[in-house]
Amino acid sequence: MMDFTIKVFLTVARMSSFTRAAEVLNLSQPAVTHQIKNLEGLLKARLFNRDQSRIELTNAGKIFLRYSEEIDLLYQKAMREIHESSNQMAGEIHLGTALIMGKYLLPRILGNFKKMYPKVNLSMLVGNSKEVLGFLEKGIIELAIVPEPIPSKNLVAFPFYRDYLTTVVYPSHPWCKKEAITVEELCGEDFISREVGSATREFFQKALGHSCKWADLKPVMVLGSSEAVKMAVIGEMGFSILSRLAIRSEVELGLLKEVRLKDVSLIRDFFVVYKSEQHLGLPSLKLKEYLESKSDLDHF
Repeated sequence: MMDFTIKVFLTVARMSSFTRAAEVLNLSQPAVTHQIKNLEGLLKARLFNRDQSRIELTNAGKIFLRYSEEIDLLYQKAMREIHESSNQMAGEIHLGTALIMGKYLLPRILGNFKKMYPKVNLSMLVGNSKEVLGFLEKGIIELAIVPEPIPSKNLVAFPFYRDYLTTVVYPSHPWCKKEAITVEELCGEDFISREVGSATREFFQKALGHSCKWADLKPVMVLGSSEAVKMAVIGEMGFSILSRLAIRSEVELGLLKEVRLKDVSLIRDFFVVYKSEQHLGLPSLKLKEYLESKSDLDHF
């Protein structure tokens, strides 16, 4: 495989963080620091300027980054050509996805893919949409699965999954007695919100339109995951808007109730996104094709 020290350097440079690089590489932070120090000793040059809040590349680091990216690209091309010539499927896939996909849908799909290609190793980074697209643009991952809109025109995307969001409340909430509620009614009720940067939050905010502006809502808590939001709603702290993928089990168990919202479409599409097929190793290309074949997933 590509020299591990170069891989560590590329990850630190792309993440601009020793801590985040350690998470991506599944290493301890001291191990990452040790690799970089050894590389700096070999090159006899400092590659990063460090302070308490951030790191940045030195001039030497920028030069080494340029050549390291060329090495990485050549390595990917070589591996793809070797695997194609020997008709074998092996290697690594680096995938990034929004939390809702990574937790509730993709494990089943990737499990089937892994059975087809047992020598392929899958690595999945989970984050909000902005983080995942950032990973893609920096070259940390090859494929991303995120909801619309896709902000960059330099990316290729195809639709993958249609997600249905719904208003959820605890079973004794007064809304459960109604056939449907209006958008205006949302503005008078305690609201459990996702964090800034969450695609669910941004989609819901846009879907509300002028009927109920975000500033008119009454957020009593802002939480960083669907799991935390569900627990807050079950704890009778208010209502929220969540994907049906995330609440399926709780609804079946009677812990949460769905409430229909009048005159508002809460449907969003998730897309598989990548830079170009040239940026995909052969395993990632096969996964892209596999996901394309599964792009109508309303039946899942």
